[in-house]
Amino acid sequence: MRKKEKYKKGRIWKIIGLIIGVVLLVLATAIFVQVDFSNPKDLEKFVQVKMEKAGMNGVSIAIIKDNKIDRIINYGDADKELGKPITNNTVFQIASVSKTVTATAVMQLVEKGAIQLDDDINAYLPFRIVHPKFPDTPITFRMLLDHTSGLDNNWELYDSLYTTHSGGGDSTVTLEQFMKEFFIPGGKWYDEAKNFTNEQPGSTFAYSNTGYGLLGYLVEEITKTPFPEYTQQQIFDPVGMTHTNWLHRDMLIKEALAVQYDSKGKALVPYSLPTYPDGTLKTTTTDFAKFYLAIMNGGQVEGGNILSPATLEEMFKPQSDNGNQALGWSYSVLDSLYLKGISQGKVIGHTGSDPGVQTITMFNPDNKSGLILFFNQELNLNLRTLNLHSMIKRLVKEAGM
Repeated sequence: MRKKEKYKKGRIWKIIGLIIGVVLLVLATAIFVQVDFSNPKDLEKFVQVKMEKAGMNGVSIAIIKDNKIDRIINYGDADKELGKPITNNTVFQIASVSKTVTATAVMQLVEKGAIQLDDDINAYLPFRIVHPKFPDTPITFRMLLDHTSGLDNNWELYDSLYTTHSGGGDSTVTLEQFMKEFFIPGGKWYDEAKNFTNEQPGSTFAYSNTGYGLLGYLVEEITKTPFPEYTQQQIFDPVGMTHTNWLHRDMLIKEALAVQYDSKGKALVPYSLPTYPDGTLKTTTTDFAKFYLAIMNGGQVEGGNILSPATLEEMFKPQSDNGNQALGWSYSVLDSLYLKGISQGKVIGHTGSDPGVQTITMFNPDNKSGLILFFNQELNLNLRTLNLHSMIKRLVKEAGM
């Protein structure tokens, strides 16, 4: 009996081994079919191969090296239907990377002495915003900037207000209207459970798009200037960002905007949302590289500065999320891409993701190198995405980060 049992057990393990072998073979075949392992020496060819294998429509890449724009690489179509290629003048809507510009605008007000980081925002608002569970705890500018304000996104509502649902274009809901209806009891969209976290303001990191929309509104209230106008005068014009706007109506050449495609390649209408300072900046890789160079050089631009070195030092201090979150900037970009440890120093930046959009930006302040990638298609997370992983890994090395 023992021999029979031994034989049966041996046979079972052989079958299990065979099944595992077949599964591994199928998996290896799938990876081989969907992932390109080549490494063409020519960087543009390399990008082309990886993008084609990933099934991605288009990308514009800016490599910053030795404190200057080293090269721009464009691949794919700005408009597939018209056969219009992506060029240096193609404008991309850059999702949450926009927050770095909004944070810069707020830090300008700190530098000018108009506000202090730890001020209660209610001192500057025409109405009060309080966390219903912690009404005696002030919400400060610092908390909004480092995502510890306790203001939540209410994703179901937030997503419903994208203008993709109403034909596209700019939102008819103003910043002020959204803030009143979302944060004031009795408002059309007020919801204690969904609009606020369970944590006390200042205690816990919780990424907040609505918080950055509120920052844009605060800039308007404090400067008595519409947010797009303020950033145009105080950031875009001084930096020389000639193809950069927040709103569709302000674009000089609307046809320059890249068509955005969903993960299956379906074209989306140009869209916006009420809290546009959190994610609808429209810019080119060249323009945004100029912004990065200004930030990397202590805020200096031709004829002046957009921020002082001391203010930037304060801006880049780790604040929350286990030291990964600064004031508008993140130290976890490479970690989020599963590329931890490949840079030569500490890398700071921001990523963004929206319907039809994927953006990745980062720089190494120690050696003045950086990388900007604007995709006009959202990622479809599957094995083919590994092609983009290897592409970004090489681009980081090419930039000398």
